[in-house]
Amino acid sequence: MTGGGANGSSRPTARASGLPGRPAASLPPPVIRVLPGAPESATIARRLAQELLGDGHPAADTAMLLVSELVTNSVLHSQSRRPGATVTVVLCAGPSSVLIQVRDDGGPSEPRLLTTKGPTAAGAEHGYGLLLVDALAETWGTLATTGGRVTWCRLAVDRRDESDGARRG
Repeated sequence: MTGGGANGSSRPTARASGLPGRPAASLPPPVIRVLPGAPESATIARRLAQELLGDGHPAADTAMLLVSELVTNSVLHSQSRRPGATVTVVLCAGPSSVLIQVRDDGGPSEPRLLTTKGPTAAGAEHGYGLLLVDALAETWGTLATTGGRVTWCRLAVDRRDESDGARRG
């Protein structure tokens, strides 16, 4: 898209897709990191989300929690737990949502929500990560690929929370 600058020049101005008049530079670029298929990668993924979104972002805490849950699930329940295997984390922050994607090497079954009834749920200490994702994300899903699986979620960003926090602080 082209547009005249403040000085009347006709140089092209980058725009974020679907956001007329909003410079692309105002949105952070997506973060893509290949991490070891190890439990420590959940901590690294949380840090990546915090760095991308910053402390004042209204979805930062939720994004940090959910990326950690998705990475942990990949490390525990996919072939990415094998020595030398990896998970890939993709984080994209937009004006109205945050997209989190975690690609792993796949496994014997698709990620699914733990049922809250029955003998497998009674007293279980693990298995609640996707329940958190389901409860806190606007939407989520999985996609089987030729090289594994991508589990993703999208968080809605409520900018009113951000402005309320600025007024309270």
